[in-house]
Amino acid sequence: MPPSLSKKAREKAASDLAFASELERSGLFDEAEQRYRAVLQSDPRQWQALHQLGSIFLERGDHVQALEYMAAAMKANPASAEAKSNYGFILQKMERHEEALDYFSRSLVVRPTYAPALLNRGVSLHQLGRLQQALDNFERVLALEPRNVKALYNRANILHELRRFDESLATFQQTLALAPNYAEAQLNEALTRLLLGDFERGWRQYEWRWKAESQRHQRRDFAQPLWLGGEALAGKTILVHAEQGFGDAFQFVRYLPRLAALGAEVILEVKPGLRAILSGMNGVARVVEQGEPHPHFDVHCPIMSLPLAFRTTLDTIPADVPYLKAPPDRLQKWSHLSSRQGFRVALAWAGSATHKQDQLRSIPLKELVPLIAGADGVEWLSVQRELRAGDAELLNELPKVRSLGGELEDFADTAAVLSQADLVITVDTAVAHLAGALGRPVWLLVQYSPDFRWLLDREDSPWYPTLRIFRQDQLRDWSGVAGRVAEALKSSVRAAT
Repeated sequence: MPPSLSKKAREKAASDLAFASELERSGLFDEAEQRYRAVLQSDPRQWQALHQLGSIFLERGDHVQALEYMAAAMKANPASAEAKSNYGFILQKMERHEEALDYFSRSLVVRPTYAPALLNRGVSLHQLGRLQQALDNFERVLALEPRNVKALYNRANILHELRRFDESLATFQQTLALAPNYAEAQLNEALTRLLLGDFERGWRQYEWRWKAESQRHQRRDFAQPLWLGGEALAGKTILVHAEQGFGDAFQFVRYLPRLAALGAEVILEVKPGLRAILSGMNGVARVVEQGEPHPHFDVHCPIMSLPLAFRTTLDTIPADVPYLKAPPDRLQKWSHLSSRQGFRVALAWAGSATHKQDQLRSIPLKELVPLIAGADGVEWLSVQRELRAGDAELLNELPKVRSLGGELEDFADTAAVLSQADLVITVDTAVAHLAGALGRPVWLLVQYSPDFRWLLDREDSPWYPTLRIFRQDQLRDWSGVAGRVAEALKSSVRAAT
């Protein structure tokens, strides 16, 4: 505080600062803000008050204001490693990871052993795909603080992506020994176990998703009891509610005929856009969309809890296909495709841009140009609905590709197009699951460390008998995958002509 302040004013400001900190720790942010502002009235450059106002605005989600106050705190106290690190943390929350790295590094220049800066630098490096560098930062944190739960958790996630699965599981176990209720760690350990084929423990542990920050907002609470396989269903009505992505719905509706076989009437609740493709499914009495009133039901089950309810193992996956069919009116709508000459390949190269794994699982269209242009005798049918920057212009330069994405009303249309194709080539997105559920020949292009359902080191899938997997040999390298697909496609075209 400025030496010009009287002793009484300094004591008052210190008291206000301490009280404001206590209010902030108690979650009383409005009251804390008032106290911090009172401190700044006495001393406009009181860096701790500026810093904590930045933290309050970050908590409220006002990143612009948070940055302004944190910048003022850095200016008021250039020697504060904490202010520099937290400025970087705000940038990280804004997905501005390259800029964030600069401020974490500035913080570490001031204090090389400042664990929060090391931890968050690792997080941003992870988001940028620089996995080994991220791992190095987490291990530096653990050298300083061996019981740092967040560093352990992040280390486990990186080891999973590097396919060092035994080490990943061991690190998840270390994390959970210190924090047994760390839901994100429980969930990600479950996904690792499922990827390794440990369905017995994996599906049980997967129920932790409802407590994880990433998924708890999808939890549905009903007055009716949750069904996880323990009670008889004969004569009862069960509401199965879809969760997460469209592909998850396509994959796990396979269990609905089994519910009907137990004597249940099955009501399926789905996201908008799925009613048409799922309404004709065997074993489903009624399909409702989210937001519509529910008919009477006795019990409910989230759709991705059905493998647990049926105690699914690798050997007992219900894999009879097709279990979905394109509606007849949609097949008629798209029947003109079957009259065209050539070997028809439906193509999807990207999933949702908002998916947390998008940078790993989607393929830039430009990387598939050699495959597309070099495939003689192939007519490509793009079912890609969400185009990225530059895709439209690139498609205009590829006369072999007929872009249908803008004409697809919903997944019933997509299903009809896939049904007219000789082959479907897709990344890990809803199209893969829809094609597999339709029983269409489908080639799946998957990332180095794949989603749990594709398992490891195999070309086939126990979920979809007509699916063939092409796996990355190296992280973020699609060239090898595209080359192998090109050779396999030549063989398929020759065999068909």
